[in-house]
Amino acid sequence: MCLFQDTDEAPMPGAYPDAPPAPLSPIYTNTTTQPRRTRKQPVPFRDVLPEPPAPASQPRFPTVYLTVTNPLTTALNAFGLFRSYLFHPSHDPDSVVDPGGLSNLGTRAPPPPSPEQNEKNQKPPPWPFSNMSTWGLMWWMNSGSRLKSEGEVNRLVREVLNTPDFQASDLQDFNAHHANRRLDATDKISPLDDGFQVTSVTIKVPTGKPSDSETSRLYLVPGLHYRKLLNVIKAAFQDPLSYHFHLTPFSLIHQSPITGVEQRVYGELYQSDAFIKEHHRVQNRSRPPPDDPGCKLEKVIAALMFWSDSTHLANFGTAKLWPIYLFFGNLSKYIRSRPSSSACNHLAYIPSVRLHCCLWFTL
Repeated sequence: MCLFQDTDEAPMPGAYPDAPPAPLSPIYTNTTTQPRRTRKQPVPFRDVLPEPPAPASQPRFPTVYLTVTNPLTTALNAFGLFRSYLFHPSHDPDSVVDPGGLSNLGTRAPPPPSPEQNEKNQKPPPWPFSNMSTWGLMWWMNSGSRLKSEGEVNRLVREVLNTPDFQASDLQDFNAHHANRRLDATDKISPLDDGFQVTSVTIKVPTGKPSDSETSRLYLVPGLHYRKLLNVIKAAFQDPLSYHFHLTPFSLIHQSPITGVEQRVYGELYQSDAFIKEHHRVQNRSRPPPDDPGCKLEKVIAALMFWSDSTHLANFGTAKLWPIYLFFGNLSKYIRSRPSSSACNHLAYIPSVRLHCCLWFTL
C-alpha cells in the first residue's frame, strides 16, 4: 500500500530517486520580478593588503617648461618697413649686406671720370691706405665677383690672415680647384661621411591589365646615388654661405606714411606664419640633451626645400641625369636664386631604367 500526500511542496531530495526533479516556481526563475541578492563580507572580516609608499623619483605634479618671449620691433626704414621679432635674433645677416647687393647698378656702364678723379687715380699705391697689404686686400674685395661683402672680408682677415700659423709662403703654388679636388677625395673617409652612397630601391609598377590578379609588380632599381640628409645639413651649416642664414624668423610689416595703417609683407620663407609658429613651438617643447643638461646652444629650424627635375648633359644626344636638389629656406631668395652663390645642395641622383617588352604572336 502506498500513501501519497497532496501538497504543493516539493519532495525532499532522495525521497524518490527515480522521479525527475520538480520544476522550480516562476518566482525563483524570473529575475525581473525579484532582484538578485548581493552578499557582502562583513567589515571585521575584510583583509586590506599593505601598500608601499610612492617612489621618491616619481613627481607628484607634471613638469611645466615655460619659455618667455622677448619681442623686438625695429625702426622704420625709408620705405616704411619694419620687423617684428618674438625672440631677439642672435645674428642678423642683413646687417652686413653691401649696397651693391641690393641693386643691379653694377651692371650699368660707369660714368666717365672727372678730372679730379683722374688726378687721384694717378697717385701710386698704397694711396689712400697706409700699406700695400691693405691696398691689395681692398683691391681684391672691390674687383671680380660681387659676392664678397665687407663682413666676409673682415672674417677672412680675422680668421685666416691674422692667425699665428698663417704663412704667405705656403700659398706660392696654391690652386683652389686642386684643393677642392683633394677635399672631395677625402669625403668618403671624413667623420661626416658627406660622400655619395649607392643602394638599390624596390618600386611597384602597375601592370595596366585589369584581368591580372596582381595589379602591380615589384622591380629592383639599382644605382641610386644619395647622401645622408643629416650630413647635408651639417655640411651646409659649416659652409661660409651659412653666414647669411636667418635663424630667427620675423614678421615684415609696412606702415603707410599717410594713414599709418600697418600691412603684413610676405617675401621670404622665414617671414611666414608657419615658420614663426614652428620656431616658437621648438623653443617651448625642446629639451636639453640627456648627456648635457646644461646645454645653452641656440635652438633653430633648418627649412628644407626639395626639388627634382631631369637635366640634359649635352646639347646633342640623350645623356641626362635626374638629380634631387636641396635648398635651405633660411637663405634669402635673392641669394638662393643666383647660380654663382652655390646655394644648391645635391642630395641624390635617380637612375633611369628601361624596361624591354616582348610581343609574342601565335601563327
